[in-house]
Amino acid sequence: MYRRISVHLDHGFDCPRRTAVALALARRHKAELVGIYASSAPLQYYYGESVMMSRTLDVMRDLQAQNRGAVQNAFLEAAATADVPAVVRAGASSPSASVALLGRTSDLLVVSQQNREDIEAAHENEFVEQTLLAAGRPVLVVPSSGDFPVIGDRVLYCWDGSREAARALADAAPLLRLASHLVVLTMDEGAATRKEEAVPFEDLATYCIAQGMPAPDHARRDIKGVGVGGTILNAAADYSADLVVMGAYGHSKFREWAMGGATASILKSMTVPIMFSH
Repeated sequence: MYRRISVHLDHGFDCPRRTAVALALARRHKAELVGIYASSAPLQYYYGESVMMSRTLDVMRDLQAQNRGAVQNAFLEAAATADVPAVVRAGASSPSASVALLGRTSDLLVVSQQNREDIEAAHENEFVEQTLLAAGRPVLVVPSSGDFPVIGDRVLYCWDGSREAARALADAAPLLRLASHLVVLTMDEGAATRKEEAVPFEDLATYCIAQGMPAPDHARRDIKGVGVGGTILNAAADYSADLVVMGAYGHSKFREWAMGGATASILKSMTVPIMFSH
């Protein structure tokens, strides 16, 4: 069971949706919920500013504080209505740095997929990606569209034998123990991959069962012509998964960018909540 879950708070219209997801998870796990307010980089004074500019910045800071209070109060009211113990925190750095730092004392972080139409959301390039890389905790990303009343009942887990995949399985264990159905997806990336030494699926299945997870089914997919990201999302749809669990950024971020990596592809096109572990 997760005992402490954090959710990102900002002014975007996706904030209530991911808060509802986080509240449902917290209730299911009897966990405390931490609302981390992080909306934009803090305003800064610069050397040589005029008195008028300094006063303007003071006014803007006061408005930010009022807006932050409204978001935090709405979060606490929603938690009280759901009978979930909750606290609020606010960072003093960029949104991703604040969420990553303050979320390290939680078992799981909940954020939203980037939505370019949500102009009131946290202002930072690659907010989700930077949070994934910096947090040191599993990150549940909620798609920017769709309703998800149940998350974690039917799970698709992506396995390639890597460090990131193994960590993702361990990070998701509290959720997977409550699942009714688990499918392990392995992907064929060509002849070079088939020559590599692989962990027998029977060993992975034995581990899952020993950890109190459902006995997993095994799905094999060829990524030719579809790519890793497309293969994962297609499999999630085929198996009616309400959650995908996978490792994130198995290569360096630069190599992922240069190769059009699976993490970036999934974050752009995701249609189901995904728990990433890095």
